[in-house]
Amino acid sequence: MTPLFRKFLGMHWILFVTMVALLGSGVYSIYAAVHFRDGDLAFLTGKWREQINWAMIGSLVFFPAALIDYKWLRWGAFLMYAGGIGMVGALFKFGIEVHGQPIALRLPGIGQFQPAQVAVASTILTMAVVLGEGHKRFMWMRNYLVRFLVSGAVFAVPFLMVLKLGDMGSAMVMLPIAAVIMTVGCIPFRVLISVGLAGLALVPPVYFLALQPYQQDRIRVPIDMAAGRAVNVKGEGWALDALLKAVGSSGWEGKGVDLASQQANLPNLTQLGIVPKLTAHDDFIFAVVCESFGFRGAAMMVGGFVFLLMMCLTVAFFARDALGRLVVAGVIGLLFAHIFEHIGMNIGLMPITGIPLPLVSYGGTFLVMNLFLFGLVQSVWVHRNMALDEKPVMKPVVRRGPVPGFA
Repeated sequence: MTPLFRKFLGMHWILFVTMVALLGSGVYSIYAAVHFRDGDLAFLTGKWREQINWAMIGSLVFFPAALIDYKWLRWGAFLMYAGGIGMVGALFKFGIEVHGQPIALRLPGIGQFQPAQVAVASTILTMAVVLGEGHKRFMWMRNYLVRFLVSGAVFAVPFLMVLKLGDMGSAMVMLPIAAVIMTVGCIPFRVLISVGLAGLALVPPVYFLALQPYQQDRIRVPIDMAAGRAVNVKGEGWALDALLKAVGSSGWEGKGVDLASQQANLPNLTQLGIVPKLTAHDDFIFAVVCESFGFRGAAMMVGGFVFLLMMCLTVAFFARDALGRLVVAGVIGLLFAHIFEHIGMNIGLMPITGIPLPLVSYGGTFLVMNLFLFGLVQSVWVHRNMALDEKPVMKPVVRRGPVPGFA
């Protein structure tokens, strides 16, 4: 048996099957959101096939990432980080607007590509290297304040660039990712709490002075609806009102996918176009899942995500070193942030920020980056029992009691 095949057999197959099951449910959910489109929106009907194609492309990075030892991150993460920062910088000059924001580049033979996803993934890996390996390479990195400042700078550069572009969703996701990695990276709680309180103090001036009126509306509308205050459902509250109606009217079994089986007194709001047509298959896919497959379908999907996060926690627990543990922790932070924000904004608990649901929402760049990160999680699991390429630190042996041969 070759070493490569032994690694393949040693993959975390429960995690892999869970990932594939969620990916398959995502393809079917995208089909439910777009298969009935016609006229000017007929181009959307093939999105579920495109998702399958992107999954096939993602498999080309998943398996190499899973089978190659993740120790290459010690130098490769910085190259990926530099590339991600460079591509995000290119958006300021060559960015293509998607829903009013210049967040995509057009690449020959690929189409639209979102560099922010690469920047987020590379930030996870680079922060993991800084906090997991920096103190082993440089004496000055052994101080926790230095590690905090260096890792904070690694986080701040892409965060501020993405924020400047107006991509509030990707910027919001980076905050819990950084918090999780720094916590697992042994940054003291007193430092993290101090920084968190300072950040909370900046929320009011940022809200009133830095955000555009439409961005303020996205934050204000869910709060007003939850408090029972009047909201203009034909204006700024239209999207959230449509989502709540779609989710709330789904029932236990849902309304189904087939147009012929729809009840006359219980219409499918997605198929009527009341749920936003152009974003139902990505930003609002959870509302489509709820309406099409009911509470039981949504509960099964949420349960699948919970089980996926638990399996990732298991991998982090058995990681052979701090680098592997930090990589998996960053991936868990990314998954949890996306799942929490996406489901929250579809049921009125969070502002609508255009956050996709991992493995389920349509999105080529995001899906490929997800599969790449899942491949690294598999690599941490596959190589958990392999010896480290580090020389053990020799500690002096302290003998207790009388030394043999001496009185």
